[in-house]
Amino acid sequence: MSEEQILTVESIMSAEVHTVIPETTLGELKEVFERVHYHHLLVHEKDVLVGVVSDRDVAKYLSPFLDTHNERSDDRQQLKLNVADIMTRELITVDRETSIDFASILLLENNISCLPVVKENGEIDGILSWKDILKYHVYGAEDE
Repeated sequence: MSEEQILTVESIMSAEVHTVIPETTLGELKEVFERVHYHHLLVHEKDVLVGVVSDRDVAKYLSPFLDTHNERSDDRQQLKLNVADIMTRELITVDRETSIDFASILLLENNISCLPVVKENGEIDGILSWKDILKYHVYGAEDE
């Protein structure tokens, strides 16, 4: 592939992103992740990215006894935690013009599974997951 043909994140990212606010509760997150097929939600304040929360973050804070006969009051209390308490704040982001190869390296070298795509002002522009990159490397840049 010549330098003129280098593809950017824009060609494979998801522009429609499910977002939450820092005050969203763990209980609400649990419900969202039970309904959707993706694994990351971007956290924003006034459309500016402030964090990322994953289904694994939610699972880490949920009691295994929730909704069982062994449930304790503390288990139910955990559901009141806010996204702000569990989200990742130190973010690695890209913009639409980042090359797919560079984004792939960022994911691998930082052991992360998604990259928020942001505009210069920090506003959310989309998200790029490891699955998006894998599809690109396996199937090429064809639109689905």
